[in-house]
Amino acid sequence: MKQIFGLCIVAATLALSQAAWAQTPTVTSKLAANRIELVDGKTVRGPATQVKPGDVVEYSTTYANTGKSAVEHLQATLPIPAGMTLLADSAQPGKAQATADNVNFAAMPLMHSVKQADGSTRQEPVPLADYRALRWDVGTIAPGKDAVVSLRVRVNPPLGSAAPKP
Repeated sequence: MKQIFGLCIVAATLALSQAAWAQTPTVTSKLAANRIELVDGKTVRGPATQVKPGDVVEYSTTYANTGKSAVEHLQATLPIPAGMTLLADSAQPGKAQATADNVNFAAMPLMHSVKQADGSTRQEPVPLADYRALRWDVGTIAPGKDAVVSLRVRVNPPLGSAAPKP
């Protein structure tokens, strides 16, 4: 019985050591949410622990390659929480794709068909309030390096209430 147990340990050790040799690059991610204010013409960031309608929140995620080889073809996605509206031109880096259904991503601005009174259809931009996530093709991250993606949103007023005055 001890021999079978010993063989199992050796087999498990071999399997684990082979897995360690064949390790894929390791990517960690850290999400930050900051409330954004303009004070004397300068952007001031603070924790977004409490926000109210009309506040601007910046979500950013840092993707760090903690492995020993490059990470290739990395795609980074940031969701847009319910009750928030994406701010135009706030995506960083700039060439993000968007989705309104959390399935299909396309270049911004997203477009949809709107039926006209005469029965024809025309393409119109999807309202930014309907965007649910942005995605970036980050590409390659070298070992020990990182990449950051971010977007800004405005907190919507509660349903049925008037929008806050700017």
